[in-house]
Amino acid sequence: MYRAIVVDDEPRVRKGLRALIPALDPEWTVAGEAKNGLEAIELVKKEKPDLVITDIRMPHMNGLDLLSALKEYPVHVVILSGYGYFEYAQTAVKFGAFDYLLKPVKPPEIKSMLERLKPVCKSRAQDADSGGAALNFSKWWKGWLTGDEEAAAYAEELEALLPRGTDRCQIMTIEIDRFDELITEDHWGDRQLVAFAVRNIVQDLAAGEELRVVFLFAGGSRLHYLVAGPACGRGMAHRLIDAVRRWVKISISVGLSGSVPCFGELPRLYAQAEEALRNKWIYGEGLVCSYEDAALADERSVGYPTELDEALCRAVRACDPAAAAAALAGFLERIRAGQASFALFQRFGLQLLSSVCRIIYESRLQDTVLREVSRPQEMFRREFTAEEYDAFMRELIAASIRALEWHRAHKSERAIERAIAFIRDNADKDISLEDVAQHVRMSGGYFSSFFKQETGDNFIDYLTRLRIDRAKQLMMSSELRLYEISKLVGYQDVKYFSRLFKRHVGATPAEYRQFFDPKEE
Repeated sequence: MYRAIVVDDEPRVRKGLRALIPALDPEWTVAGEAKNGLEAIELVKKEKPDLVITDIRMPHMNGLDLLSALKEYPVHVVILSGYGYFEYAQTAVKFGAFDYLLKPVKPPEIKSMLERLKPVCKSRAQDADSGGAALNFSKWWKGWLTGDEEAAAYAEELEALLPRGTDRCQIMTIEIDRFDELITEDHWGDRQLVAFAVRNIVQDLAAGEELRVVFLFAGGSRLHYLVAGPACGRGMAHRLIDAVRRWVKISISVGLSGSVPCFGELPRLYAQAEEALRNKWIYGEGLVCSYEDAALADERSVGYPTELDEALCRAVRACDPAAAAAALAGFLERIRAGQASFALFQRFGLQLLSSVCRIIYESRLQDTVLREVSRPQEMFRREFTAEEYDAFMRELIAASIRALEWHRAHKSERAIERAIAFIRDNADKDISLEDVAQHVRMSGGYFSSFFKQETGDNFIDYLTRLRIDRAKQLMMSSELRLYEISKLVGYQDVKYFSRLFKRHVGATPAEYRQFFDPKEE
């Protein structure tokens, strides 16, 4: 049975398609319906449909925006369009829609589309096995590998995507070194372009390998792959580093997990590959870092205090110096209590230092922090006592927390300033909370809470008060009539504007205007 969801802001359209689709083809069922794009995304996560049929013109998120948002989900999209938006429908097909249907939709056209889509859905696993999958499973892979509870339901579908005959699995994580420097205007200038170049080389190199390589997902400077085959991917990883350096002139580091025959172990392997990559902060960039190589015998006997490492990192991110100090003290005490060798203590200490450095670099605070403390790299080049290490880490943690607090405060100030400027510049237009949120690069829900926290008003109240204040100023001019003022402040319906004005001011526009001009409006 194939599953579809219908997205349209008109209830009669949703109701009609819900009844029509299974009547035209009994192999199809309508798993749900949504009245806008935001509801549709949540429904896709929940129902895992094969098909989304969506209108182009909808509030909050239109059909083209929904198409873009669904690119990382394994679902086909069909666009519904009126004749007036025919060009938009054609654009949608160029950007990945399976097809478009013109309203009013005719049953034979729907039936034809459903018939054409069924063999495409059937070939999902075969396409993935051949490396030519038309659908993108990145959201599912990322959710499942990172422990998202919702993504556990996708495990069976993901396992079906593995190349046939897979006997062992390994996770390979590629990190593009000095990523922030590469995407400046003086260099590549675009994040996706850098990642695309590396992905192309991986694809070309994998074609000549005995191992099968499946792209999972990308995040920031990292690309995650599944390596399937009887051998370890170490040799391929070394060849990949050389090829990227030779052809693209940039450096990458590769983290390799252990290898297991069980698909269910992949989330653990993903964590291993991430952990292995942290060694680049100790041994340098442009290297293959293997998790198994790093698992030393005495590390297993004493045990690295992972929970204290994580507690310290949480405290730094939360800007909590007391909790960070407690985690650092507990970390050192745990190592002393285990009677670790000096070499192991130094290794553990550098691993904890690399965790803090990771936060600094991810937050792009290295320049700020390094103005206050000695360069952390110096700790990797010399031996140090427990007292020297403790003092340095306390200084580094304190500087990192101060830099994070300053950065977040100023980032919040800049965001609210941009939001208010956008609202003031566009108050005479039909703007929505989503428009402003998109302008400051936030989600609608987060921006709503953020705006309320920063201004004390919700978005609608703030916009209404701004428009009413502008209307008051315009009423001082005897040259403008009431309907003209209404349009100038963003209200096309003068009666609605009058009611709103009286509600907020306590007087009608005509009554208020008499204070400035005795003439009747």
